[in-house]
Amino acid sequence: MEVRYKDNRLEKLCTNEREMRRRRPDLMKKLRLRINALRAADTIGDLPSDDPGRAWHELKADLAGIWSGELSGNWRLLVEPSPLRDLTAAEATVIDIEDYH
Repeated sequence: MEVRYKDNRLEKLCTNEREMRRRRPDLMKKLRLRINALRAADTIGDLPSDDPGRAWHELKADLAGIWSGELSGNWRLLVEPSPLRDLTAAEATVIDIEDYH
């Protein structure tokens, strides 16, 4: 799948090991796994079955259509498929890393 990022700062955090280690060492291992899972998947709909631990799910309510990848405890990688709510979407934008719980 083609992976894009909401902004340069988020892209650097998600793709640069040094930046990961500096800013979020607590999430580094899982963040790397989730980004690799995104890149390896053919479509957004493949994520739940392809990624070990069933770490991906589609959100509901205010965040409907956004996908969440577990990083730790309450922290999640939020991804917006393009087109939105399409399980065959082959493009996704990483929009945030947050604790929305």
